[in-house]
Amino acid sequence: MQLPFQIFSEPPTERIITVDGTGGAPGLELSHWPGNSTPTNLRHDLSTGIALGFSALPREERARLSEGCVAVGNNHYDTDGVLAALSILQGEWALSHSEALLGAAAAGDFFSAPTEESLMLDAAITNLVNPDRSDVDLGGMSLHERYSAASWAAFERIPGWLDGGLEQDTSLWGPELAAWRADKDDLQHTQHDDLVHLDFSIWNGSPDQASSRPGARGFDPGRHALWTVSPADRVLVLGPSSAGTLVRFLISTASWFDLVTRKTQPRPDLAALAAELNELEGCTPSDDHHWRHQDPDSPCPELWFGGNQTALFLEHAEGALRPSGIDPQRIKQVVTEAVRQAWIFEEDENGDWQI
Repeated sequence: MQLPFQIFSEPPTERIITVDGTGGAPGLELSHWPGNSTPTNLRHDLSTGIALGFSALPREERARLSEGCVAVGNNHYDTDGVLAALSILQGEWALSHSEALLGAAAAGDFFSAPTEESLMLDAAITNLVNPDRSDVDLGGMSLHERYSAASWAAFERIPGWLDGGLEQDTSLWGPELAAWRADKDDLQHTQHDDLVHLDFSIWNGSPDQASSRPGARGFDPGRHALWTVSPADRVLVLGPSSAGTLVRFLISTASWFDLVTRKTQPRPDLAALAAELNELEGCTPSDDHHWRHQDPDSPCPELWFGGNQTALFLEHAEGALRPSGIDPQRIKQVVTEAVRQAWIFEEDENGDWQI
């Protein structure tokens, strides 16, 4: 489709095709974000999948749905958003590479990489907007100017990357791939309990097990390894040692995005859970190290014991974890009970309980 692309900070007044996000712009919305107005027949777990579905429509149907739209736009920068836009701007090409595009989009939005190439492409796109990693000149730009510059750079490079050129840009994905490989290997040496009926995975490291990737502090496997190995929405990671237990409880984007293949369940009350654990720990939020949590309404929040974290969506805890003095079995019991209390079971017409 021959339309220009734009990154917008405020919803434009003209009709546009909005991909990913829900920026409130008039026109056609192709997004899996909560509250989207994507046409029912195009819905998909990923915005890239929605955009590919749009590009696969007959020309007349695409024209009807996008009537009056003057651009393709997004209000943020991430892998799924970039690939969704590209799937419209270069629709014929994108449809012939749909598997690779969907894999990278899943690695970006769900932290689940079906292949190494998916992880590499996601990391490369992500790091194009990072001034510390990108080879795109982003100096002196505002945030949205950086989003736009990185988007255009991605549009230009992705076809070549998928044609074998990704190997030449190791600096954009090399550390992420090495960490993912090490983290997945480390998970093979843990006890893994998969509570399917609660969409909940528990990873219990061996006593004094430490992550093998360079620079790791204690047992701290990354999000991409955790959700590549297990698709559970809620993940508890325990790293017991003689000093105590490192703990990270993460909730995935699967319960935040508007998905087609999975039913969303309410999230546990992280504030109440943190308060209960702080009482068991014998500490308060005024202590340097205590049980902390992120906004449960954010896309992928977490709870942990230790110091402050710098941002959302951290792959690893980056040194924020500290050993908890609570017995790890007790931690597991408390978190599992919080997950169970949040779960809604429904009775069907036969009297059977359904998840």
